[in-house]
Amino acid sequence: MLRMSWRLLPVALVITLFQGAQTVRAEEFKRAENQVEKIVEQARATAETMRLPENIHEQEGQEAARQSVERLKAPAFQEQVRCQMERIQQSGPQQEQTMKTQDKSTLTAQESVYLFLSSSVPETVVNRYLIDIGRTGEHRIVPVLFGLTQGLEGKHLNADYFSRVMQAAPKCQDTPKSPCQRLAVPLKVNPGLFSRYNISEVPALVHDNGQDSWSIHGEAELVYLLEKVGKAANSPVLAGISARLRGGQ
Repeated sequence: MLRMSWRLLPVALVITLFQGAQTVRAEEFKRAENQVEKIVEQARATAETMRLPENIHEQEGQEAARQSVERLKAPAFQEQVRCQMERIQQSGPQQEQTMKTQDKSTLTAQESVYLFLSSSVPETVVNRYLIDIGRTGEHRIVPVLFGLTQGLEGKHLNADYFSRVMQAAPKCQDTPKSPCQRLAVPLKVNPGLFSRYNISEVPALVHDNGQDSWSIHGEAELVYLLEKVGKAANSPVLAGISARLRGGQ
């Protein structure tokens, strides 16, 4: 039978207690570890069952996005963007200020000004009118003829007439190597307008604001005709155009 010395008994008790404490800690750690594993497993299972709600507009959204991309890539849209960028780059503060000033004396979409002419008016006078119309910068001031000077058969003579009265520099002489510059003013043939405004004498100027019209006739400078009609119509727009013409003389 094994006997233990009384001196070794305290040491044995300490070792026994330490081993017991170590056993208790190991069991507690094991239980905690098992609980953590259960929690992780539950979280994984819950995540697998979770689903985001289905977007019922997904197909419509994709189609709208596709159409937007196609519109952006369209050549016409790209050309508009290019032109707009060029206009912005070319316009400076001075040009913007000029545009703002001119907006106060610019014909609206409802307004039109017609200058009635004919081949009976001297070509030099017609040419001067067209030059002045170009100087106004107003595309709604339209020169009008009742008919072609040589009728439908005289194509070459008509072309020569238009070529002469449309010259930007009246004294210019065309040469094969150096043709004269022509005005960008559309000289129209429209007998219907003569009938609409009862024009029997030329030159004549008519201002139509969309509701009423005023007219004046007589061979006078364009600035004078615009001033007279502008006063009769009480139009600050025509007054502004006249002022621009006189300022450029």
